[in-house]
Amino acid sequence: MGHCVHINVCFACGKNDAVAELAKKHMPPEDGNREARWFLQSLAERTGFNPGPKGGLSTWGIVGNYTDEDEFVETLRPFWKALLSEVYGGPHSFEHILVFVEHEQTERATAIEIFLADADSIDSLTVKKHECPFAWMQM
Repeated sequence: MGHCVHINVCFACGKNDAVAELAKKHMPPEDGNREARWFLQSLAERTGFNPGPKGGLSTWGIVGNYTDEDEFVETLRPFWKALLSEVYGGPHSFEHILVFVEHEQTERATAIEIFLADADSIDSLTVKKHECPFAWMQM
């Protein structure tokens, strides 16, 4: 028996190459969080540009099985810190990383917001969890 968990990650990213190199450096061990590994593996394979009128977005998502979103986010904490420290083509230090999660049959999403509380300090990484104030199938 399974329990599906949708997980989606989104952040500003106009150029993939430096972000891909950063992902390679932060790869968790084979026996670590598998979803975090899949995420970084996907980023590590990307090249080129993400077009957009004010810059592009990097997006990634899966349907996991019993995925623990808190473990996913915490495993990637060193990567988030490095990503928000002005990686060329990636998000600026004042921008946010968003992780959306929906557990099977809940019809509700959780948004996890990752940002630097102080854009001048990489030690100020903040993770906030928000329950979305709506249900997907509301009538």
